[in-house]
Amino acid sequence: MKPKKFSKLEKQTKPKSINTPKTRKQIRKELRKEKKARKHDYYTNRNQNGKYVLLRNKPSESSPPLEKKLSKDPKEVTMMHDLKFLACEFQAITSDEIRLRQLNKEKREQEKLRKQMEEQRKEQLLKANNVEDRNIKRLEKQLHLNKRKSKTTPKSFLDDGLDYLLEVCDSSNMQAAVAAEQQFTEVNDDFDEDFQLMANKTKSQMTRDTSESEEDDATMSDGGDNSEEEDQAMSDDVDDEEEDVEAMSDGSDDKEEEFDLESGDPKSMDMEESEQQEEGKSDTWEDIYGRLRGKDGEIVTNNEAKYIPPAIRAKMEGGSSDKKRAETLRKLQRQIKGLLNRLAESNMHSIASQIEDLYMNNSRNDMNDTLTTLLFDSLVTPVLTPERLMLEHMLLVTILHANVGTEVGAHFLQMSVKRFHNLFDEERPVENKMLDNGASIIAHLYDYKVIHAQLIYEMLNKLSGRFTETDIECILLILKSVGFSLRKDDPLELKKLILSLQERANNVQSKVRDNARVKFMLDILLAIKNNNMSKIPNYDTSYADHLKKLLKSFVRKGSYVTTLNISLEDLLKADQYGKWWVVGSAWSGKTEDKKEAVVKQKGYSRQLLDLARKQRMNTDARRNIFCIIMSAEDYLEAFEQLLHLGLKNQQEREIIHVILHCCLQEKAFNPYYALLAQKFCEYERKFQMTIKYSIWDKLKALTECSASQLSNLAKLLTHLFLERGLAISTLKVVQFSELDKITLRFIRQILIGVLLCEEEDTCKDVFRNVAQSEKLKLFRESLKLFIQHFLVRNLKSDSIPEKQKSLLRDRAGIVNGILSSSADKKLIF
Repeated sequence: MKPKKFSKLEKQTKPKSINTPKTRKQIRKELRKEKKARKHDYYTNRNQNGKYVLLRNKPSESSPPLEKKLSKDPKEVTMMHDLKFLACEFQAITSDEIRLRQLNKEKREQEKLRKQMEEQRKEQLLKANNVEDRNIKRLEKQLHLNKRKSKTTPKSFLDDGLDYLLEVCDSSNMQAAVAAEQQFTEVNDDFDEDFQLMANKTKSQMTRDTSESEEDDATMSDGGDNSEEEDQAMSDDVDDEEEDVEAMSDGSDDKEEEFDLESGDPKSMDMEESEQQEEGKSDTWEDIYGRLRGKDGEIVTNNEAKYIPPAIRAKMEGGSSDKKRAETLRKLQRQIKGLLNRLAESNMHSIASQIEDLYMNNSRNDMNDTLTTLLFDSLVTPVLTPERLMLEHMLLVTILHANVGTEVGAHFLQMSVKRFHNLFDEERPVENKMLDNGASIIAHLYDYKVIHAQLIYEMLNKLSGRFTETDIECILLILKSVGFSLRKDDPLELKKLILSLQERANNVQSKVRDNARVKFMLDILLAIKNNNMSKIPNYDTSYADHLKKLLKSFVRKGSYVTTLNISLEDLLKADQYGKWWVVGSAWSGKTEDKKEAVVKQKGYSRQLLDLARKQRMNTDARRNIFCIIMSAEDYLEAFEQLLHLGLKNQQEREIIHVILHCCLQEKAFNPYYALLAQKFCEYERKFQMTIKYSIWDKLKALTECSASQLSNLAKLLTHLFLERGLAISTLKVVQFSELDKITLRFIRQILIGVLLCEEEDTCKDVFRNVAQSEKLKLFRESLKLFIQHFLVRNLKSDSIPEKQKSLLRDRAGIVNGILSSSADKKLIF
């Protein structure tokens, strides 16, 4: 049956049922609308916390319960359970959870924004770097620096002070600067000690009793250990009396010896080095040759304490050490032999330098033995050695004798004389020329001024004594090589030789007299006597003279060829008596009986000589200088006696070295040494330069000095600067940018002593010497910075009197103005 169809009009007029149930679709639609409405209200009024929050188990009073709206229809019940499930998702949300979600969202947005900003900043930096690179290239092109091949800092940058810019960017330099700042802070804590050390000295000089300076004789006090000896003031420009040579200890802790400066008897001298050497030792002591001696200086025979040299000890032990040493000597021999085989005039300098390096890296004894053996193997042969070869090899020995040391030439000379003596005693045929070559070696050493003419005359007398055919040939060879030099150096001795040879030739048998060699020898003697070189056949000294001129260029600056004046007897008996010509070598020959006479003649007591030995005054020059300084009545007498020693060249430098050594070894500063050093500076410039170089050597080894030695050296330099013996520019070698703690305190003590001097004009004169020099610009700036940072800033201590604070502050301002005056003058047009 078909359903009934209503018309359109009937559908409109038909009444709707009031209790018609809603479908599930309609219910979901309504729920979506409500959800949208709640969501809209939440985002609209989100700042009003808690206003639109649903509360658990508290339904709205205005709206009826959902269960009442729904009927008991099963479909409606099922839909009700679904609605409860959906309602659980929209349960009450507390205000804290909402705030937490809001903060997390803001953090995410901020992190995203930060990343965007970083990316943007990187892009900007890259663009800025590109722009900066373009500007740098443009400026390099304008400054013409783009064509430089060297990567070093240009000189124009160094002149403008721009070379320090990149150091600031280096992290290691920054760390070093922080460490240096900490170190300087620690050094500033010692300012009071440095100030008191220098201020007390200045104050004691200012308050010293002037009446004592007018006494004619120095007062002597022998009462006890604390006695002080004062010396008469002899200088016109020094009004205060200077203290005499203070106590220098000889190492004994129980009893101190005293030296009377007038009579040469011992007086107390406190030497730190002697105390360190002798502390804890017995009455016996060991000399520099390893011999055990007693208090009286006599040799103590004790087999248990006998000294065994290292070379002999190694032979006694034997084993692998001998094999190792033999291998080392073989290697050394190969090296030297290779150099000698290539020796010529063209490569003389390079080969001499390589042999000098071998001397520095190997034992000198091994080098001397090996070199002498190889030279003899090359030159002393049965065939006469060519003169050119002989001259070149002897030139090498002369260069080593000057550059390496006199022991090289002395050892070679001793071995040559021994070889000549052995060949002279042997009987050989005339055709064997080994004796001639040995004599030629010694003759050419004389030609290069290594030995004195006296040795050649002794050899000629020895040859003329036997007067055989071989001897005559040797005499001819020597006279032909160096005859005219002998005539120039000692003509009287040559005249005696000619007369003795003529008398010898007349007294021999007729067979020998008629020999062609004898006649030729007499002709050469007459030619040398009459200074007639044309009479000597094949006489040509052009190559020898050429090598003598080259010798001056091969010898290093400051070195020279020392002439050895050693007799033939001393050389032949060196193993028996010793080598007096070698510094530090034992000598027990002819001078053994004269030792006490020399001591008595010079007036040096045994105790004073023992003290000189303890202070390592091993050479005769150093020992005499030390004894004169210690035994002089005042510094003027010491100055006169030191000049009368007649020292030459390098020996004169020992005067300054001994003065500095004694000054540093004093426990308390003694002005005696400063006055003596000042006197030598005023006497001649070479002594002033020697003091300057010695001070530079001391500055390099300040870390090895004790506190008292640093103080003594600082006070010595302070005196020399104030008295204008040395310029304060002596300190220019100090690297002020790399000062360590010890050097800083040393420089500070010197500047405190200079600034606190009694006369203001004297203080000004010290710094005026460096104010105008353009080369000392960096040194002036360093001094200004040092005075401001390490002197003026540390004047806040309560232990320093206000008067001295104000004086030091005023002097620092004056010095700063003097050092800045040169820079101000450049600005004046």
